[in-house]
Amino acid sequence: MKMLKLNYSIITTVILLLSAVGCSDRNVNELANSASYPTTPEVFIDGFSAGLNYSAWGKVTNFQVDYSTVYRGSASMRFDVPNAGDPFGSTAGGVFQTSLPRNLSGYTALTFWAKATETDTLSSIGFGESNVNGADVASHKVTLNKLVLTTTWTKYYMPIPDPSKLTAETGMFWYWIDPRNGGKGFTFWIDEMKFENIGTITNPSGVMFSGKDMVFNNIENGTYSIPDVTGSFNLPDGINQSESFAPGYLTLTSTNPGVANVNTPGKYTVTGSGSTLITARLNGAHVQGSALVISIGPPVLPSNALTPNTTQYPASTVKSIYSDTYPNVTVDSYEPFWTWSGGGMTTNYSIYSINGNHVIRYTNFNDTYHQNGVLVAISFETVPVDISAMTTFHMDVFVPANSPNATNKLTISLEDWSGNYGGVSSMGSYKSSSALATGSWVSLEIPLSAFTGLNGKSHLVHIILNNFPTVTFVDNVFFHK
Repeated sequence: MKMLKLNYSIITTVILLLSAVGCSDRNVNELANSASYPTTPEVFIDGFSAGLNYSAWGKVTNFQVDYSTVYRGSASMRFDVPNAGDPFGSTAGGVFQTSLPRNLSGYTALTFWAKATETDTLSSIGFGESNVNGADVASHKVTLNKLVLTTTWTKYYMPIPDPSKLTAETGMFWYWIDPRNGGKGFTFWIDEMKFENIGTITNPSGVMFSGKDMVFNNIENGTYSIPDVTGSFNLPDGINQSESFAPGYLTLTSTNPGVANVNTPGKYTVTGSGSTLITARLNGAHVQGSALVISIGPPVLPSNALTPNTTQYPASTVKSIYSDTYPNVTVDSYEPFWTWSGGGMTTNYSIYSINGNHVIRYTNFNDTYHQNGVLVAISFETVPVDISAMTTFHMDVFVPANSPNATNKLTISLEDWSGNYGGVSSMGSYKSSSALATGSWVSLEIPLSAFTGLNGKSHLVHIILNNFPTVTFVDNVFFHK
């Protein structure tokens, strides 16, 4: 199910330090206190600008510097997209980031020249994506989907939604490319990549919540994210180009700050009961779509939490995703935001301690695209999990008695990417025949054989939770035999 994939999917990571600057060993947090950062616009001009690091995703040998095929000067960036089924990875991806943040507020777009061996499509490219001290940073991520390249060198533009927000950016460029045309790979080149101040990029517009005026009922105190925004910009060639970007570019407004404040970029924090209308502006222009938040105040928590019986589930027979009882695998996110054509997810999660036991609490389980079933996913793409020896999936779930959509019949899916490692990728789904009981913990014990369609099990990357009640607590997520 290819659409169930993050915009950026780290399968295998290798870091190649291409160049360094004298201050590269300084802590980024310390640098954040500096009065200013360099305004260096160049990313690649016959070589990499100072302090640039490269980290590969997918097939890690997909990138190299090319000294024979160039647009101008002596070198270009060459990217080889592998064929589908390549045992070393059937996707090409990577991120170019700087050791020292840059002040890009004086520029309006990332520009570059590109061509390919044949007319083909780049799945997703952008900027504003980086990894700082082991943590993914994408508060100002920009994504351009399905960019068509031809065999002729052409200049491309990626507008910055609001340049004033980029005063300390480390993510210069990222890309994620699947083979197209029946799984056939291809090669493309990028040259003269830099940030520019182009005064002829005009008419910026933004749309959040797919342009809908959303109503969120029974919202409890907590911090909630605005989903990714789509925008349109008029380019110098007269084309209106669409791209998606992180909500950190928006300036949010709350009509009732006593109910929810908007002090954190791209998020609103509910602090009391009542209602408030959340609206946004992009670089001074009105953003279509809004959120009417109706809050009930403090969250309703379970009175207890469950602890797995280690006699029944010995640690040697368990592969744990989330539990205080067992060592857990490496998890990228308990709530990855997948962007869909036509909508975006608004689910949020928090970790609560109940008598010393930590549980995940999902709220606003909502996806504006899937009207008949809302979903979220626990993702561990960086280090896929081998469940070949396991027989059963276990998860403890608590639905508060007052949770909206408590009658939903949940679906749980498991997605395996063995195809990226020489095997066969697959997804299997389990659909409950009844709704969960409310007001008490329910322990789900689901045989892996019940996940219809799941074949490969050696490289599991997603546990997808679909059609759950609006407020749901989750704990002790593990596989066992």
